[in-house]
Amino acid sequence: MENSPFIDEIHSLNFKKLLKSPKGIMQIRAYCKNCAKFDVVVDMQGLLKSALIGKFLQSDNFVGFSYKSARESLASLFYTHKVKIAYDENILKRNYAVLYDFFSEKPKFSEIIKAKTLGIDEEKIPTNLKEIKEEKSLKILFVLEASIKQKMYPAEKYAKLVSMIKQKICVYVVFNDYENIADEFLKLLESKKIKALKLPRLNFNELKFTLSNMDLVVGPDTGVTHLAWALNSKTITLYGNSNKSSGKNMRNTKLERVLLGNNYVVSKSDDFEINCIEPNEILEKIRNLLLT
Repeated sequence: MENSPFIDEIHSLNFKKLLKSPKGIMQIRAYCKNCAKFDVVVDMQGLLKSALIGKFLQSDNFVGFSYKSARESLASLFYTHKVKIAYDENILKRNYAVLYDFFSEKPKFSEIIKAKTLGIDEEKIPTNLKEIKEEKSLKILFVLEASIKQKMYPAEKYAKLVSMIKQKICVYVVFNDYENIADEFLKLLESKKIKALKLPRLNFNELKFTLSNMDLVVGPDTGVTHLAWALNSKTITLYGNSNKSSGKNMRNTKLERVLLGNNYVVSKSDDFEINCIEPNEILEKIRNLLLT
């Protein structure tokens, strides 16, 4: 959210550490009480801890989800204005509801999801990274990592996909924990004489800059892929993780909850494994997306 044109000030606290002890909670309370008094405070998480922190802030109105709408129902006891919306509704519609329900005038939902809400401080972008803008070929960034390995699409299948794209392209790769997978992917591309570049570890500002300057971003169900979508970059998300790997199986999730406007490819295998998605399925989405 840093550098967003809609945010004037960010308060950053180590909640993960402070919420573990009564002393830490009192530190949060003291900090919140020293903040300005607000006309409206909105809790978009619907958790007990977020409701508690919101209650510490001085405000005339505290907005949050109702008992049946909140992720943790007891959080609703703290709110002065409660918003009713189904918990399994699209996450963007839930965010829209809790943000604007209190106000008599509200922007159209269709305008909100297309708005440029995330800012980038280009003055802090290194010169070598700015060279991305000068690349004339089709720029495609592949996200190789995810929170769990079962969500990660195999490097060799990504390489096969790239070889099927007939346009002149330049492939970009970002990494965080698994540089070895990025190196493996690059070797596969080099063997096919495909132009590719592994970017260094990026801070958040640099990552936003990179994603916003891509013609296309392809990746699994993970934060970097969704960030690209939030930056209005053309994005394709790959879904698939088995019951063995995660309690949240995408087969049990309404597809309407997929980010609006985001192209996606869902595994059709019985085990719902991401590596069962074939490169030609993704290629079809790429063709459709880049032709529009």
